[in-house]
Order: sequence, then C-alpha cells, then structure tokens
Amino acid sequence: MGILKIILRNLEHKPRTRRINDPVPYPEGYRGMVQYEAPKCIGCKTCAYVCAPGAISFDEEGGRPLHWRYFAEQCTFCGRCVDYCPTGALGFARAAPVVTGDRMLHRVVESLPYRSCPGCGRQVLPLPDGMLSRQYGDPLPEPVLRLNRLCPRCRRKVTSEQVKYSTTWKKESP
Repeated sequence: MGILKIILRNLEHKPRTRRINDPVPYPEGYRGMVQYEAPKCIGCKTCAYVCAPGAISFDEEGGRPLHWRYFAEQCTFCGRCVDYCPTGALGFARAAPVVTGDRMLHRVVESLPYRSCPGCGRQVLPLPDGMLSRQYGDPLPEPVLRLNRLCPRCRRKVTSEQVKYSTTWKKESP
C-alpha cells in the first residue's frame, strides 16, 4: 500500500536529470580532504598517533624544520585527527578529493613555522596566540607573550629567577 503512494507521488513530478555544471550539493558535515593550518599547529603529533591508516605523519629532516605530511589515498576520512587536535589546526574540506591518476595531488606537505629563541637562538615552535588567549584571555598579558617566544630551557631559567627573587624569606622568631 505504501509503495503505491510513492509511485503515484513520483509520477506526478516531471523527471529531472542533473547536468555536469549542476553538481549534487555536499551535505552538512561532509568530510573531504583534511585541511591543515600550520600557524595553529603545536607539533604535538596527536593527529599522527590517532590516524589508524597512517595517512598523517610528521617528518624531521636533519632536526628542523618539522614537516606535516598527509596522504589522502590512505585516509578513511574518519575524523579522529580533527576531533583530537587540541588547537583546531585540522579541519575537513567541503568538497571531495580530486579524482585523478596523479597521486601527487593527494599528498600534502606543510612545514611548521619555527622561530628563534631570543634567549639562546634555538629553534622553537611557540604556542598559537588563539590557544593562549583561550587560557589567559584577550588581550594576552605581556609576560605570557614574552615566555611563549622562549625555548623550554630559557623559559625554565626565567621562571626560576622570577620565583627566586619574588619569594621573601622570613625568619621565625623563637
């Protein structure tokens, strides 16, 4: 009985065929190729860890710079990398990957933006300002910005000096 209603309803409408220049719209939440924003990345490698098929990897050539590598042909578009990224550096494109015989179009390699530490000159990957503003508010306090530019070694040194000189020792009287 229900099938007859569907057939009659379909017969009332005229047929429609999509043309090449009239593609099917992608639904909300469609998962296309993974998009990467290098300025938001902190190099934690969480995306590579949760990627079961190994479509995402990190590569250090000679120590620096750190390269983020993505191979769409291995990707299952499960979304775990996007879900677990702590800074929101990963997202999905709203379109399908290009169908082509050239496998190089499905490979994406991005370099992470390193900076020199003002204290010692080592290469350091600072936390993104957006991540810091979620923690400390906007505008960012100057001490937070200053510490974010330092490498971990110089940061420990500066912080220990601040603690050392800000603590006042009081002798207890007997």
